[in-house]
Amino acid sequence: MITAHPDLLKAVVLAAIVSMPDHSKRQLVSKIKARRANAEEALAARLVIALSQRS
Repeated sequence: MITAHPDLLKAVVLAAIVSMPDHSKRQLVSKIKARRANAEEALAARLVIALSQRS
C-alpha cells in the first residue's frame, strides 16, 4: 500500500476547506456536534469527488 506524505494530506484537506462555502467552514468549528458532523461529511464528500476526478 502506498501512503501519502502527511504534509501532502494536509495540503489536500486545506485546499478542500478553502473551496467550501463560508457557512460550511464555520460549521467545521461549531460547538454543536451535529453541525460539525455534517460539515465533516460535506468535506469528506468534496475530497472524494476531487480525488475521483483526478484518476
